[in-house]
Amino acid sequence: MKRDDRLGHHVLWHCAELASSEHAWLVDDEEGHKLAGVAALPLDDAPCHISYEVMVDHQWAPLAATATVTTAVQVSTIALVSVGQGRWTLDATPSPLLDGCGDVDLGWTPATNTIPIRRLALEVGETAPISAAWVRFPELDVVTSEQRYTRLGDGRWRYQSGDYDFELRTDVATGLVLAYGDDLWRVAAMAVGRPPT
Repeated sequence: MKRDDRLGHHVLWHCAELASSEHAWLVDDEEGHKLAGVAALPLDDAPCHISYEVMVDHQWAPLAATATVTTAVQVSTIALVSVGQGRWTLDATPSPLLDGCGDVDLGWTPATNTIPIRRLALEVGETAPISAAWVRFPELDVVTSEQRYTRLGDGRWRYQSGDYDFELRTDVATGLVLAYGDDLWRVAAMAVGRPPT
């Protein structure tokens, strides 16, 4: 972890479905925002950890995302980079199958739900569709995912995508997820401010 990554908002999640624990953090700087984290979970009954980083601009539009999946026998990395106008490269190769995707959804973490929640800034009762480049787990491929967010109240959102239909509870100030249905929940959180200069 870089020294500056200790600054910002930190959260620890546990997910029952994936048997995962995850430390994620949100850092703001002059260039935009960064979501990063490390999740520990089983993959094919073997120990695994995933480190990831998602960069977004000041308007919460994703610029790039990387994820590295490490097991005892293999290391795999996925890199998505926006080239503008809803177009992406995947591992440095143009990926026309992702054309039109304005968001990135890393399938093992609720961290990336923060991005559309912050960008859309919906009023209570409003709903909006998005298209996301969805990095699936455990497949570790990337597909287009049509999703819908509805703001139910302060810190309460409905997230729909295919068969998924969950209520998200979020921190009102940061948009970081506190609970994802009954399956994932925050177990610890801390905000770390910048030291005086």
